[in-house]
Amino acid sequence: MSDFPDWAKPFIAIYENSPAAVLILDEALEMQWANKTAKNKASSTGKLNWADCLIRAKENGLLPRLQRGESFTLANPLLFAPPVHYIFQPQLDESGHLQGVLVQIFPSADTGSSEWQDSMYQPANVFNNQFRTPLSQIFSVLNLLQSEYQNDRTLQKYLGNINWYCYRILRTINNFSMDQRILAGQLNPKMLTGDLCRFMRTLCKDLEELLQNTAYSFSYDIPDESFVTVYDGDLLSCAVCNLVSNACKFTDPQNGRIVLKMTVLEKQITITVSDNGCGMSPQVLKHATERFFSHDPLTGVPCGDGLGLFVCRFILQLHHGTLAFHTEEGAGTTAALTIPMAKSKEKSSLYDNPVSFSQDRFSLPYILLSDVIPPDTEPL
Repeated sequence: MSDFPDWAKPFIAIYENSPAAVLILDEALEMQWANKTAKNKASSTGKLNWADCLIRAKENGLLPRLQRGESFTLANPLLFAPPVHYIFQPQLDESGHLQGVLVQIFPSADTGSSEWQDSMYQPANVFNNQFRTPLSQIFSVLNLLQSEYQNDRTLQKYLGNINWYCYRILRTINNFSMDQRILAGQLNPKMLTGDLCRFMRTLCKDLEELLQNTAYSFSYDIPDESFVTVYDGDLLSCAVCNLVSNACKFTDPQNGRIVLKMTVLEKQITITVSDNGCGMSPQVLKHATERFFSHDPLTGVPCGDGLGLFVCRFILQLHHGTLAFHTEEGAGTTAALTIPMAKSKEKSSLYDNPVSFSQDRFSLPYILLSDVIPPDTEPL
């Protein structure tokens, strides 16, 4: 993998065994890499004449749009045999220049693609249905018991424990569902224009409220200025909450300090989440964002589902951003995510008036921070 550019390496690791056919092109739209599904001559996508498909894409104005940073979908079942549609996702460098393209190939609707996509989602669908429905019933019963036995402190503590473990299960379901969408090539961001600083101030207030009943010291510094760009608020909140959760998890709650800081530059923002916890060894850091990698520094065994940082890394890639770490064993870790400014032709924005998550007990912050809220805390 050393022969590939840095921007392509995470995609290669993620999509090598994906059931979706995936290609990586260079800035001249020459194919540099194809995953196993794309190379499988027995599959429908493996039988495609890629050269012919690329010619047709160029005839439809592919390159200029990619150079502007616009995704491009080419779907015409009459043009290709077998019928497929292509999704071209441009990868820009920090200067906004095209450095390569990620291409995902799916069977067209006329070939029963909905059934094909359902088969890719089947594990996630089964997992969701088998756990979310009973969890909903458990949460409902918990609410009734909390209200009926408010004065029974012992029972309230037990209910708090049950509530805590239910949220941990819900977190695993959420991470697994995100993982399956990534592998299927279906984690498509809803990119809309908004003031990212304003959005982050609202999110940080929610995080502060969630952590106020814990022993952690949480503080944040968000500039008063505006930074208008294109982003997916749900996905970014997922990434930030995962980083805050990790910072808490590997920091002693009795003297733990978690600091979130946002820095605005001319064409990009950087969000850092710093802690004074145990830090990471060079060996652990090397694998930290790999899928299913999890490590307890005290025991050396896995301590979670190992999907949080993997999902974070992918979310940043969708925003053409980066995720980096500065860490030292025994001295803490700083996670830094960087997002470049991007523009959209859309006039309206979902995030002009960001909504607080704090009133929704099944929102991402509640779920993703379930690991660090102690079980004897009053039920949410």
